[in-house]
Amino acid sequence: MSKKILIVDDDPAVVDFLDEIFTDNGFTTEKAYNGAEALKKIAAYKPDLITLDMDMPEKAGTMFYIGLRKEEALKNTPVIVISGVGPRPPALSKDIPVLQKPVEPAALLALVGSMLK
Repeated sequence: MSKKILIVDDDPAVVDFLDEIFTDNGFTTEKAYNGAEALKKIAAYKPDLITLDMDMPEKAGTMFYIGLRKEEALKNTPVIVISGVGPRPPALSKDIPVLQKPVEPAALLALVGSMLK
C-alpha cells in the first residue's frame, strides 16, 4: 500500500508541483489549501506525512501545526515545512525539517524517504 502525503499550501501551482512529484514516485496525495481545510482532512485521511507551507490565509502553518500536535492520534505524524518564509517559527520543534521554496525534487524525495522508513 502506498504511503499517503497531505500537501498543505495556498498556492495551487506549488500544490500541483508537489502532487506531481509525489504521485510520480508512488505516493498517494491529498491536498489542502489552508490550515483550516487541512485540519478537517487529517482525521479522515490519516496521512503518513504532511508537507506544510507556513504563510497561508485562514489558518497559517504555525496554527495548523499547533492544532495537529493536540490531536492524540495524529500528533506524531511527520511534517516537512516547505515555505518561502524566513526563519523557523518558534512553535516548530527542532526536529521538523524546513525546505525553502523553490524545493529541489530529489532532495525532497530523499527527505520523505528517510522520514517514512
